[in-house]
Amino acid sequence: MRLKETEEWNVFTGKQFGRSVKKEARVTLGCYGTFYMNSQAFIELGSPAAVELLFDQGRRRIGLRPVPHMLPHAFKIVPHTKGGYHRLSAAAFCHHHGIFHKGTLLFHGVTIDETGMMRLDLVNTTIVTRGAR
Repeated sequence: MRLKETEEWNVFTGKQFGRSVKKEARVTLGCYGTFYMNSQAFIELGSPAAVELLFDQGRRRIGLRPVPHMLPHAFKIVPHTKGGYHRLSAAAFCHHHGIFHKGTLLFHGVTIDETGMMRLDLVNTTIVTRGAR
């Protein structure tokens, strides 16, 4: 009598390529220290002109908190595309905290806490690409 091979099915927890989900906050960090956020993420953050950047070294988390744009440590957020994306250049912050990576990081589980700060977990990311052109 021959034994059956054990089948091991694994659930693919990734998402479909393309623009299937638009209502979800999407934030990425490029390899040169530039954050990009879609319109939903920008709205959830409160559509600020600028943010201050915070870092929790132990938990490897980045915080974006809206502040007046005239503060000396404010990082301005500017429109990036007509499609609603916004850009935040944070190379100095990334360099200071040693946040280096190859490729573009997509943050999962983007949340806004009770103080209005967006929390981005560097441990919960995926490297993404633009796909075939």
